[in-house]
Amino acid sequence: MSDNFIYVVYAAIVFLVVVLATGLWTMLKGGRPNKSQRMMRWRLGAQLLLLALVFIFVFYYR
Repeated sequence: MSDNFIYVVYAAIVFLVVVLATGLWTMLKGGRPNKSQRMMRWRLGAQLLLLALVFIFVFYYR
């Protein structure tokens, strides 16, 4: 595994923050509820992906 793997973890964190902010923004401004729900589902997927990447990173560099 390359030392550049940490950048993949950072990219997953950025993706998670963007998805979370988009979903919250849509919900708070009173936009379409379907879009907010979809963004919150994407957030859950992004969190699972990030968690898996962090576990891989920790076990590899331990």
